[in-house]
Amino acid sequence: MEEDVRRRLLKGLLGLVLGIVATWLAAYITDLILGPEGETKS
Repeated sequence: MEEDVRRRLLKGLLGLVLGIVATWLAAYITDLILGPEGETKS
């Protein structure tokens, strides 16, 4: 029972950390391709 709780906790924490990293990486790559947000070319 205790191992099951630890497994669920670890899965939840890994999901949270990997979600944060994926979001940051997507924003970083978008900025590399399109330039920083707020920079308008007119």
